[in-house]
Amino acid sequence: MTSLQITDPVVRHVHIVGIGGKGMSAIGAALLDMGKTVSGSDLEQSPQAERLGSRGARIKIGHCADYIADADMVIHSSAIPPTNPELAAARAAGAPIGTRAEAVAALFNDRRGIAVAGTHGKTTTSALTATVLHGAGLAPSFLIGADVPSLGGVNGRIDTGAWMVLEADEFDDAFLFYRPRVAVLTHLEPDHLDYFGSVARMVAAFETFVDQLPGDATLVARRDVALLRRVAERHSREVIWFGPGGDWRIEHYRPGIPGPTLDISGPRGPLVVKLPMPGRHNALNTLAALAASSLAGLNSTEAVRSIEAYQGAERRLQLRANAHGIRILEDYAHHPTAVRASLQAVRELNPRRVIAIYQPLLQSRTRELFDDFLDAFGNADQVLLADIHSPPGREEPIDICSADLAEALIHPNAEALSSFDAIADRVLTGATDGDLILVMGPESITPLANRLVAGASQVPAR
Repeated sequence: MTSLQITDPVVRHVHIVGIGGKGMSAIGAALLDMGKTVSGSDLEQSPQAERLGSRGARIKIGHCADYIADADMVIHSSAIPPTNPELAAARAAGAPIGTRAEAVAALFNDRRGIAVAGTHGKTTTSALTATVLHGAGLAPSFLIGADVPSLGGVNGRIDTGAWMVLEADEFDDAFLFYRPRVAVLTHLEPDHLDYFGSVARMVAAFETFVDQLPGDATLVARRDVALLRRVAERHSREVIWFGPGGDWRIEHYRPGIPGPTLDISGPRGPLVVKLPMPGRHNALNTLAALAASSLAGLNSTEAVRSIEAYQGAERRLQLRANAHGIRILEDYAHHPTAVRASLQAVRELNPRRVIAIYQPLLQSRTRELFDDFLDAFGNADQVLLADIHSPPGREEPIDICSADLAEALIHPNAEALSSFDAIADRVLTGATDGDLILVMGPESITPLANRLVAGASQVPAR
């Protein structure tokens, strides 16, 4: 990005290439809040882009050089190739061009920022933290990778308060652009190796993130993840730890519906929290959010009240339907650790059976984490795998498919099916009262979840 910043008053019209994605649409929402004119393009319409259009953004399907004709600045996601006609036209016209990370940094770095980074739990921890600040009347700004009902059902906002909560993604080294007042590290294990190339390179990126934190920044980190602990200990100031052995820790975890009751030990004394969502991973996300919000000056009573009223986040164990006693949940889990955590969580909801439907994201990730996937589905009674989703241009094709994974799984009832229709027919034919269907994977599997939701209402009582 040039020295011209997206927040400058002379930048009146911003064009977003790839506006339909979660991260880019959140930026679009923030810019509309600032009174900017927003236009954007993508290969297909998304709910987020449609919502921006209803607010006055000019949304185009497809890419064309003419779309940036009157834009003062063009920003783009990392998925957009340099050959994109809109980027080419912007370069030819001499218009400022910026990446998603540069645009976010311009929105975030001048505020009192809370940046949430890590391999797992970023979205929920960010959503919980922003919800707590919002519930306390602090009017926080936020950029989050999912729509959040407790924040008005949106994924991005620029509000009047001093604080801003950011889901800080490590992919493409985006989080290295951000300068938070409070940094949260939720987890660290191998992921995004298609970008980083090696675990060492990934760890080095997190080390750089910690090393370049501002001198007055406070770091919140999970204590019981050895790799993360080593990274966090590089911080020059005191670290606030959460998790087993940490400053914020769970003394007792009592499962329940819709979520567990937590007896929490914190720096200011004990707390009792009744979570509105299941899962030990969400209990840890809650600890991180409590720690972060306390550093923003909130007292525990305010924080607990907001957490207990939290309504979840899109595609994070989201209840999509409950028809004839058949529950359908959708979840973003795409890493073996996340799959395990989500399956453990839904078992707390006392289903008769758990039917797990999973779409792997990326052939490279499936290959690199193949052995870790083998025992990840133990809490499911039935496992159905969809074809691997590999976004165009993201990776070079390799010789691996979902059938390879299904055959190798340590599970007595696992199978790969060739189409969403085949999976939906199989599930709806056999589903009965008390079953819980958990649809996991990238957003590309949402059409299958939609079909199951529609079909479940037609399933006769059994």
